[in-house]
This record gives sequence, structure tokens and C-alpha cells, in this order.
Amino acid sequence: MKKLITIITALFFMSGCATMKESLITGATIGASGGALIGNSRGTGAERHRNTNKGLLIGALIGTGISYLAFKDKKKKKHRKTSKNKIPINNVPQLTRPKVKRVWVEDKIQGKRFIKGHWEYIILEQSNWSQ
Repeated sequence: MKKLITIITALFFMSGCATMKESLITGATIGASGGALIGNSRGTGAERHRNTNKGLLIGALIGTGISYLAFKDKKKKKHRKTSKNKIPINNVPQLTRPKVKRVWVEDKIQGKRFIKGHWEYIILEQSNWSQ
């Protein structure tokens, strides 16, 4: 059990400054190693071999999932930090909202083509810089 805790802890330390690809590979590798260790500790002979393979596969999937979620969360936090320090908002002129009309177009058949009903959006007035 100590080995498994060590492996899971290592996952978080090793993927600190990784790209998405490196993070997923690290997670899959560590998860597969942990799963194989757990699967190898059960059964004898051929049964032990099957358990090792199952543990390896399940561990790799879980490790990949955990590393994906950890990377995704880290990326959101990093984006929040960088977006706050950009251009001061009071120096940037604002845009007005464009005026848009929404029209429903019914189902129709044109020759051999069926066109499903859908919304069409028509721009009545473009956005402009406000003062």
C-alpha cells in the first residue's frame, strides 16, 4: 500500500511543468505501474498474469484521467492569473452591441434536398465604438 501512495504522490510532483501530452504520458505510466503492482500481488500462475494485465490497463486509464483533470485545472488557474495583468480596462473604448434580428425558417424541400427548419440571424446594425 505504501508503494501505491508513493506512486500517486509522484504523479503530482512529476507533472508540475508539463505539457498536456507529457502530463498524460506521466499519468498513464505511473497509473499502469501502480495497477500492475496491485494486480501482481493477487493470484498464482496464469491468474496472476491476467490480474497484472488488468491492473496495468485499469491503472493506466485512471492515471491518464487524473493527470488530465490536474492539467486542466492547472491551466485554468494559470489563465486567470495572466488575464488579470493585461491592459487596464478604463483605457480601452467599449463596443456597442450589434442589433440582430432572429427569423425562423420552416422546413422546406428544394428539388431533391430537404432543408430542416432553423434560425437565421440578420444583422440590422453593426457594433460601433462608444465614447
